[in-house]
Amino acid sequence: MTHLDPAAAARPSQATLDAQIAHLRREGERGAYVAEMEAGEVLHSARAALADLMGPGLGPDDLTFHHSASTAFAALLTAWPLPPGARVGVLPSEYGSNMLVLEARARQAPFELIDLPVDPQGVIDLDVLDRAGMPSAQAARPLALAELDLVVFPQVPSQRGIVQPAVEIGRRCTAAGVPLVLDVAQSLGQIDVRDIHASAYLGTSRKWLCGPRGAGFLALRGDLAERLNVGVPSLYTARRGEDGWPIPLPGLSRLAIGEASVASRVGLAQALTELLASDPRLVFGRIVRLAAQGRRALDGAGGWRVRERPDSPSGIITLEPPPGVDPMAVRDRLYRQDAILTSAIPVQRSRDLEGPVLRVSAHVYNDPAEFEQLAAALNRGPGSSSPART
Repeated sequence: MTHLDPAAAARPSQATLDAQIAHLRREGERGAYVAEMEAGEVLHSARAALADLMGPGLGPDDLTFHHSASTAFAALLTAWPLPPGARVGVLPSEYGSNMLVLEARARQAPFELIDLPVDPQGVIDLDVLDRAGMPSAQAARPLALAELDLVVFPQVPSQRGIVQPAVEIGRRCTAAGVPLVLDVAQSLGQIDVRDIHASAYLGTSRKWLCGPRGAGFLALRGDLAERLNVGVPSLYTARRGEDGWPIPLPGLSRLAIGEASVASRVGLAQALTELLASDPRLVFGRIVRLAAQGRRALDGAGGWRVRERPDSPSGIITLEPPPGVDPMAVRDRLYRQDAILTSAIPVQRSRDLEGPVLRVSAHVYNDPAEFEQLAAALNRGPGSSSPART
């Protein structure tokens, strides 16, 4: 199998698989709760490693695990105290599930979702943001960043290989006193996020960190947790007050979950150990170089066109299909006939998609020759408009 899909779920190492299996055996031998208690030091090391990757000012006690980045986002936005009439800055490239959460909350409060300005590639346009502000349907003039109550966006969207200027936005939000919630599900593990200083981060294990499914995380700076409500009321997050209403438990506990796959968290701990031992800067650099080679090899293959700039600092490559070609059908054909794993991205993924695309992504375990294999397979397929490459 040629695995060109870490943006969906990367290949875990054998050591990561072994760590999960060993924990499951302990659950069978000693009971699941005893095994979780005995894994306490390992789980603490995973939180410490994640905090280290996300930068100064965060420690293991500032982070809690979740089932996924999506559940972490939903719990955080549900708990965030946004008053009626609030304004929340978002991007057209926001992940579809997260956008549904935002839209549902906006209807309940109600509050207004304000699109941050972007250039034709979908990258936040800092000059326009600083100079012209943001149009508002409910205000007679463009709004300045300081007039927002919250800014939320993914550092790397899942449907395009671009990287948002999160460091610069983080500085502007700090100066304006506006909290920033940063989704690092598609960036942590392929891009350095240490200098952003967001108020909150959320992400997942299964993508660029090469961990298993079933382990997401949420990190909050300072005393932010104490200013939030309960994410999802349960005996793990709240207690019943005298008036019958839930009272949040202290700190990050109010955003925690109860039952979970502890084996997935143990696997993530092993994957993080390997990443840190490998020198993350070297890992990030190889991913960017591989993606640049992939864009050169794939642009024009079979009539498909690369949507990103050749030097985009992301491991994600998205391909626009030739007229009449269905990316979903091509993804299936590549898997069945050529043993090449990719992703087809439907238009429901985000508001900035005008049509479905084929997504290709590369991690350090890939080789440049694998992009040539994919290019040859695209040239052989439906919609091919160029000869097979040699």
